[in-house]
Amino acid sequence: MPRPFKTTALTLALLACTGAAQAAVNTYTGSDDGAPTSGPWTQSAAAEAQFQAAAIAFGSLQTLTFEGQNLGMGGFTEGAATVSFSGSNFGPDFSGVSNANWGNLYGFNVTANGSQWAGAPQGGITFSFSGGTHAFGGYFTGLQTSFSGTTQMVITFDDGQTQTLNVPVNVNGGASYFGFTNTNTFQSVTLSNVSSDAWGVDNITFATAAAVPEPASLALMLAGLAAVGGTRRRLCRKQA
Repeated sequence: MPRPFKTTALTLALLACTGAAQAAVNTYTGSDDGAPTSGPWTQSAAAEAQFQAAAIAFGSLQTLTFEGQNLGMGGFTEGAATVSFSGSNFGPDFSGVSNANWGNLYGFNVTANGSQWAGAPQGGITFSFSGGTHAFGGYFTGLQTSFSGTTQMVITFDDGQTQTLNVPVNVNGGASYFGFTNTNTFQSVTLSNVSSDAWGVDNITFATAAAVPEPASLALMLAGLAAVGGTRRRLCRKQA
């Protein structure tokens, strides 16, 4: 007859491996087409709230507002995130960290009482996370279909296989929120647009630590518990 403890541990380990193969990516999005730079961004804010409610399950949340960072494409590290910019300089008002406000067809700030945001019209913005993350979301501003089409604003990340998510593009600029969670860990996210549209991002939120063990770690932990259980039973038999 199989020993109950070992059978249970093996079953759970197999379930953990199955979970790794079926890792799920869930997206959260809302758009305020043509909304002014002063807001309100009702649909975007609702998507942000839904994303954060899901993201908190994966750890504490950190938000990058770009406030207090040096202007330009120098990049920076804040908390668990390192931000870098790539591509050509579209101009000081649109590339890297900016505090410009040219209207809702361009990138703009969405932080209450703030002024700074980030953009990379002819390049990309990469966010790298110390220890990895399971959740990423933020506001995309100034996107318009006359430049970008409907699928050219993309998020690329690598959670064991390179994946790309398409961010909805507004017809008339304004703001959108896009976020996603992933049951697998990913180390970095790159935002890019292959067009010449001037766009921006702000209030980037991510989970800073996993609240649950990785599937592989869980399987290893269960195997260790099974070994400990077997050792204890052998000691009990010797002492009997």
